[in-house]
Amino acid sequence: MVKVSVNDKTVEVPSGTSVMDAIFHAGYDVPLFCAEKHLSPVGACRMCLVKTGSPRKGPDGQFILENGQPKIFWMPKLSAACITAVSDGMVIDTLSDEVKHAQSGMVELTLFNHPLDCPTCDKGGACELQDRSYEYGLVEKFYQPDPMELPLYTRFEMTRRHVDKHHTLSPFIVLDRERCIHCKRCVRYFEEIPGDEVLDFIERGVHTFINSEEAGLPSNFTGNIVDICPVGALLDQTARFRARNWEYDSTETTSMDDACGAAITVDTRSGLLERIRAAERREVNEVWISDAARFGHEWVNENRVRSPLLRKDGKLVEATWEEALLAIGKGLAGVDKADIGLYLGGNSTLEEGLAAVELANALGTNHRDFQGRTAYPVSVFSPASFDDLLDAGFVLVLGDPAEEAPTVHLRLSEFSRGLKPADRLNHGTPFADLNIKERMPRLTEKLALFSAYPSNTAKWAGACAVHAPGAEAVLLSALLDQMEAPAGMREQLAWVKGRLSAGQKIVLVLGAGVLNQPEAAMKAKQLAERTGARVMCMTQAANARGLEALGLFPAKGGAGWTETGPKAVYYGYLPTEAQLRAASFRILHLTHRHPLAERYADVVLPNQTAYEKRGHTVNLEGRVLPLEPSGIHNGEADGAVAALGLIAEAAGVKTPFRLVRQATRWLVEKHKLPSVMERWLPKTAGWAASESDVTKGQLYLRPTMWRSEQLVGAVAKVVQVKLEMSLETAKANGLADGYLVELETPRGVEKLEVKVVPGLPDGVMYLPALGAWAGRRLAARVLVGGEA
Repeated sequence: MVKVSVNDKTVEVPSGTSVMDAIFHAGYDVPLFCAEKHLSPVGACRMCLVKTGSPRKGPDGQFILENGQPKIFWMPKLSAACITAVSDGMVIDTLSDEVKHAQSGMVELTLFNHPLDCPTCDKGGACELQDRSYEYGLVEKFYQPDPMELPLYTRFEMTRRHVDKHHTLSPFIVLDRERCIHCKRCVRYFEEIPGDEVLDFIERGVHTFINSEEAGLPSNFTGNIVDICPVGALLDQTARFRARNWEYDSTETTSMDDACGAAITVDTRSGLLERIRAAERREVNEVWISDAARFGHEWVNENRVRSPLLRKDGKLVEATWEEALLAIGKGLAGVDKADIGLYLGGNSTLEEGLAAVELANALGTNHRDFQGRTAYPVSVFSPASFDDLLDAGFVLVLGDPAEEAPTVHLRLSEFSRGLKPADRLNHGTPFADLNIKERMPRLTEKLALFSAYPSNTAKWAGACAVHAPGAEAVLLSALLDQMEAPAGMREQLAWVKGRLSAGQKIVLVLGAGVLNQPEAAMKAKQLAERTGARVMCMTQAANARGLEALGLFPAKGGAGWTETGPKAVYYGYLPTEAQLRAASFRILHLTHRHPLAERYADVVLPNQTAYEKRGHTVNLEGRVLPLEPSGIHNGEADGAVAALGLIAEAAGVKTPFRLVRQATRWLVEKHKLPSVMERWLPKTAGWAASESDVTKGQLYLRPTMWRSEQLVGAVAKVVQVKLEMSLETAKANGLADGYLVELETPRGVEKLEVKVVPGLPDGVMYLPALGAWAGRRLAARVLVGGEA
């Protein structure tokens, strides 16, 4: 720790802290544009100029005194606070006329070429340039304008720069080059965080502009540049011109798009979900989220189920909850309570999972599960935290973090640069962490990755390979010395074995391909026990750890979420057509109408989306995270706690609670649920997994961060759903690139275009899973195939 004086305050900060963060830590302010949390400080904008000085020692080793106090030797020029490190005894001045004049001058220069279109700019009201202009702009003390002259803008009598104002970088992002102030945040973000160098400065001086490669923005994490842009140069096309910033109702909650538990801010207006932004949760996602979490929301507002629907004369008609109660009671009459099935969505809250478990126990049914449950229980692994990941000496990944758990991909980017979490200061996360440098070398010797499909994370790995789906067990057996390494991967596996035996901290990251193959999962558990590794399981269900911990999985003889069995069934999501056909009475709890529901459902209850729920979830670290409801108009929709309470009443059984707050109290009292942000790691035996839990076939549903319901609007333009295969596989099936085929999938029969991808294993066809079926091989049949 070092002592520094900021104006009239003396504070202690860790050695290596930037002057900027020392100023914030002391409670003072300094303007900034280019500095941003978790990015390298570069001093590009020069807004944070301050006066710095330090005492000096004379030849006798004593401080040189002035008026009995150590004399301060000031630097001859002002320093950029973001790229200057503090030293012991440093004195920092942010209030002198010299500093104020320099800062106001930089505001004036920044505004010199900036367009005067604040009334039409989406950033209006949340613009850092507007704020800095008001706080640090030109003041009368330094500039006395003519009474007839407009202040600030008329000092330079020349035409402002005029360039492309609505340049589309992708269907998600639009660039207004006139507004760009060249802070370089977006350029540094792509290089340092997702590791995709797709933006850079072109030309020089006043002609400088930002541009991308011809391919646009090939990344799963493009939207974060909208959040960090200090002005309205980079905007979210899915939310553009929807509202002024002060008109939004903002709610901070947790993203249920994957199992990482990233913090998000949901912006609504007039009952419609208009925008998703990242929120800071430094222990989990820092300040970044994936494009699926940010842009995959346009489906929420349309075609909602806003009231219960009952089947009358072969059609679903609107009804009341009271009428739904009577209809459910009539449908369950004569059905053995043990033949009732309860199945929740994978993004259900802990409160909803507890309600399902308690109702299943009251009914005496073994048919209970949640969508996306893996074939092997993840709760038997000792979970790694993100801090464990950054502190590890070596990380072995079996899967594709960029698609299965996007936050893991971003934290592996941090890990590959050898970074550790910055010390928390009085103002929170440092704005200018001097440990982060531009173009830091990637420590590839610390990471290995093997996946069934090319992964973007592999670019940071010292050893990587693409293997055939289902080969995970063979690969792990080779690492356990139980068999010889397969040809083509011997060198890579030997490299990995050398690092696993080096006596350092190990983290295993397991994807759906391992977790849905029990033999592979059991071998991964053996490897973790042998090496003392902690395990991070990238589950498709957002709350898999929490729902498993509560016991929401089939008891002996019960049907799982992929199977048929119960006569009367409640689904908190849309199941397959085969499952609907097999049941005699079907209660669907849905957010949106769907043709399968119109055809098979006896009762449809209006459900809440994850943005509308109150409760708790548990992420892949085992960390308890909060869910808060945003102001979305959903009619009479309610969550699974209320729906299951209705079923309990209709079936004539009692459950201990009917409200979410009652379920939360029950979780705390009976299950010892800790406070938010703490980790909850209850012991659970899980279930006996076997190879029969997984089907095998030629079609592999590869993981993807997107879900089928999200493929509307801008997302539909970005996400390509094609049947991918190698050239040899295409020839063997009489297909070629561009052919159209009809294929049986869990979502029904789909018409797909064939895409030949070099480097894929032969004998397997790949299809984006778009949901909970990821990592499974299915015996799907090509029904019709021909040229497009």
